[in-house]
Amino acid sequence: MAKAGGKQFKSIRLERLARFIEWATARYPDFVAKKHHQEKWFAPYIGYPMPGLGRAAKAFWLGLHGPAVDQLMAEPATDELLERIVSRDLGEIPCSIDVYGSQKTFTLGSPAHLLEPEWALRLADSPQRDDFPGNLQAAVQQYVRGRLQLLERPFAEMDEEDRQRCLARIRPELSRLDEFLQHAVATVNEIRHDLRYLVTLHHGPLELELQRRIPADQDHLLSAAEVETWQRQDRADLQASFERMLELADGFDLQQLGHKRLTELIALEPGRMRKAIRAARREHEERMAFAVLLENNPRFVHYHKLYPARRLTRRWIALLGPTNSGKTHRSIEAMAAAEHAIYLSPLRLMALENQERIESMGVPCSLVTGEEEIIREGATHFCCTVEEFARFRHQHWDVVVVDEVQMMADPQRGWAWVDALVSAHTPKLMMTGPALIEPSLRTLCELCEDQLQVQRTKRLSPVEVAKHATTLERLEPGSLLVAFSRKLVLELKGMLESAGKSVSVVYGALSPEVRREQARRFREGEADIMVATDAVGMGLNLPAHTLCFYTDEKFDGIQNRQLKVQEVKQIGGRAGRFGHHDSGEITALDPQTLKSIRRLFNSPDAPVDLSQFQVRPSIDHLSAISELMGEPSLLRSWLTFNRNINYGEAFVSVLPDELAEWIELIDDPKIPLWLRWTFACTPIRGGFDSPACQHAQRWIKRVAEGHAIPMPRLLLGADLASLESTLHVVETYLHLARSLPEHFPEHDDGEEARKLLNDAITRELSRQRKPRAAKRGGGRKAGRRR
Repeated sequence: MAKAGGKQFKSIRLERLARFIEWATARYPDFVAKKHHQEKWFAPYIGYPMPGLGRAAKAFWLGLHGPAVDQLMAEPATDELLERIVSRDLGEIPCSIDVYGSQKTFTLGSPAHLLEPEWALRLADSPQRDDFPGNLQAAVQQYVRGRLQLLERPFAEMDEEDRQRCLARIRPELSRLDEFLQHAVATVNEIRHDLRYLVTLHHGPLELELQRRIPADQDHLLSAAEVETWQRQDRADLQASFERMLELADGFDLQQLGHKRLTELIALEPGRMRKAIRAARREHEERMAFAVLLENNPRFVHYHKLYPARRLTRRWIALLGPTNSGKTHRSIEAMAAAEHAIYLSPLRLMALENQERIESMGVPCSLVTGEEEIIREGATHFCCTVEEFARFRHQHWDVVVVDEVQMMADPQRGWAWVDALVSAHTPKLMMTGPALIEPSLRTLCELCEDQLQVQRTKRLSPVEVAKHATTLERLEPGSLLVAFSRKLVLELKGMLESAGKSVSVVYGALSPEVRREQARRFREGEADIMVATDAVGMGLNLPAHTLCFYTDEKFDGIQNRQLKVQEVKQIGGRAGRFGHHDSGEITALDPQTLKSIRRLFNSPDAPVDLSQFQVRPSIDHLSAISELMGEPSLLRSWLTFNRNINYGEAFVSVLPDELAEWIELIDDPKIPLWLRWTFACTPIRGGFDSPACQHAQRWIKRVAEGHAIPMPRLLLGADLASLESTLHVVETYLHLARSLPEHFPEHDDGEEARKLLNDAITRELSRQRKPRAAKRGGGRKAGRRR
């Protein structure tokens, strides 16, 4: 334990307590001392009813004797230091002391801080009231000098100016004195020594100048000999590191890396230096090789200027407005009136629906998606998914329609919309989407030197947010209930069926055929309620008067987040479909969710103003890079492309994380690059742990060996999740059968299997759960607790 005046703090504390009890007993007849006292023995006496007893207890605690306390009680002085301490003053207490020959004012903190044992018991006794200020200053000076004892000798050797420079680095708060001793030591080291120096390293034409500095903030004062030794050792270490860097360069001209990069390299430990020099060498060789490639190959220079469409001045007609405002209907009518037209969709289901719509208008129309083709002989019109447009981009079209154009901002698929808009060889390019995408369309249109005409659309039937939330029991037939996970959709289906309602469902894992059948059941009244994920936001024409949100949150693959304004509008807009209802209503299952949905639905859209547009390389690009760089990896070739190709500021090559992960699983150099590219372009549903992914990884190896792949065996008697997983396998097979028919020859068997699986899934989803039996005595309402 620390000592004060040669006595233990404990002894001082007990002596002062005894003086206080003797004094209080003599002056207050009713005074009764506490039987047990804690360390801060004065605290319990502060609340005593005897006037001034608490102030007196504090004074004795601080070392005053009886006469001094009597004087304090009789003649209080508001500005006096002692009075401030015993009277709960809140200001700070400054104290100017001598620090080895120079004055420095320190802050003791609040008066209450001096009542802490670490300070109060350091103070010498004060027989007289006037003794206290001197005792406090002496205690502070002793404390500070003890903490800064390291500075005593250098302070004696410094002049006053240097001492004040050092003291200025010390924060005045005594509670932080230990922390700022380090700063004071650093200041002394800097004042006494020149800690900065220059090291110059030479090798032939290579000269490297390094500004060096001995760390000043050490735990001791540096001597001149230490400084000299430090510099000498540092120069030797740098020379050794420099020679090691030259050896690892192995003839590579390090001057190519620049002074800043070399300075970073020389500071690395040997293992990391070796890796960094190898990487730097590869990067330099890569840049040099690409300089030649960019000079000789126009395909690698200006993305948007590569296409024949640049020879046209195209007219962009942007139909922008909310859901259910007739945008797609107007664009399909324009298509049907043209001699040669194509419709591009984000979903296979939407492509199929619009192909049927065009054919119902008496215009033969072919369908092309990743999984299937329906080719009408002599047809001059096509409906296809947007990724399939690559095979049509060099044809001339009278009209090209790009649906849901806001998808150009999607981080996974946006490149396909950008590619379609930039490359479509047509005088009339039509697009549909929400108004928020207009700024991005204007930017892209100007880059293509085309003309943009915006036609705003208005909703054909009004939709409003309900004033009150609803319940599952009160959902009327014809209502659409939206949740945001497959599991939740199926749980809600079971709950509604248990309450006696018939239900159809839609979620992302279902094939377009099953979705259409579920939508038909709902549309034709076979199902009272549809429960769906946000998969209904696009591509289904549903006659729902009421759309009910189960929640206002969704999992986006990383975390649960609140729905965005456009998501609420896109989904909520499905209520009150024109031609089926005069109006629509949006509601929710609880008041808080409804309040949130109302705010989002009525909020303005944040404009999507892209400054860069996503594109991606072709297999020709990646093959050229692989050959040029001697790089067998498809993934690294793509990443090399992204690092080196400058399409200008407006276009940026991307490799989505999900696609990169899939490529990594199949990136075997023994497999031809074009075959890895083909599989990379094949959508794998169900995730990387799914049967579809596992089959695809086996298939690519078999194809590389020259084998034909038979259709896998099917398990039709399994549960719903297994049926869906099996369907994903079949759809992957059909997609590859389109791309590699000689290796996936059983296309017709695949189509038959897909139909069987779709039928089985539809039967499983359409199976009605039996309603709960009514309780005797009238039962109780569903959802009501006992």
